[in-house]
Amino acid sequence: MHSIVQTKPFPLYLFSTFTTITTMTSLSSIPETFLIISDSHGKCLTPTILTSLYCIKTYSISGLQWINNYNHDLNLLSLIHTDPISSLINSTSNILFLIGINSVRNFPAPEIIQQVDYLLDSLFSRYSRLRQGRIIITSCLPCIKPSNRYSTITLLRHNIEIYNQLLLSLSAKHNVLYLDLSVPFEWLCRDRIHLHHDYHHPFANIIINYLHDLKVHHQSSNKFKYRSREAITRRNRKRNLKFKQIQQNFIISRDITSAWSYYHVNNFLKFSNILYARLLIVSNHTLRLHFNNSLDMLHADQNLPHNIFDSNNFINWIQRNK
Repeated sequence: MHSIVQTKPFPLYLFSTFTTITTMTSLSSIPETFLIISDSHGKCLTPTILTSLYCIKTYSISGLQWINNYNHDLNLLSLIHTDPISSLINSTSNILFLIGINSVRNFPAPEIIQQVDYLLDSLFSRYSRLRQGRIIITSCLPCIKPSNRYSTITLLRHNIEIYNQLLLSLSAKHNVLYLDLSVPFEWLCRDRIHLHHDYHHPFANIIINYLHDLKVHHQSSNKFKYRSREAITRRNRKRNLKFKQIQQNFIISRDITSAWSYYHVNNFLKFSNILYARLLIVSNHTLRLHFNNSLDMLHADQNLPHNIFDSNNFINWIQRNK
């Protein structure tokens, strides 16, 4: 289950350049550990933040990408399996990935999501204890600095928007948490990619507030397992609405004859290992398949010929399943 978190507009903590912060609280006597693996934006945070609730350590690498096949030092897929990051992962109970901007300026969003998908599989295969909500991925920060791949601000912003939508969908697939940073463009400095120094503390506090609330929520959940039926209904309604909005971006269509009913289409797709979110047969003999992410959509598009739902294929399907 993923989590969409709206960020707070005002900072909760204000801190200086000291490497340790201590607050007074009686909620827990054993601090929980969080590791933030970040590109240069992580330098807005103090390297080590310690409270009685949690310990946050930030490891930042300027230019870091999910996958970089040309520079090992900027390739997170390789770095998570080698020291020092490997040792840091072994000593933490939660990881927050603050990465994305260097990838979205150079690659299409669907390609990046495939990279993240592969990286998460690789991470869980080695660190299985990080499953079940121990990984947090953040939305991409704003950027209005065009690149060779995206030569206009409009193209770049569109790629970032699609990336964030796909990342949210991917978080549901892997049961990781999703933090919507919602940082305004006004926080950018003159280079139009990094945050202005005046907003380093407010930005850092977005992260700190989220981890603080997450820790408190975990403690509350341990004490109160019951959730009202009304609360569950509201949560599910909000989640389903969000997914329907996402699904509007991932649709393929196929011609279909009247012989194919919803029952037969559903069974055929299940037999063909096509993972779809919902299907609709419209009056002009068109089948529309909606998906939660680009990976499932591309798989379906590659494995469903345009004539797959004609009369001949229907007869073959029925005879094969007698």
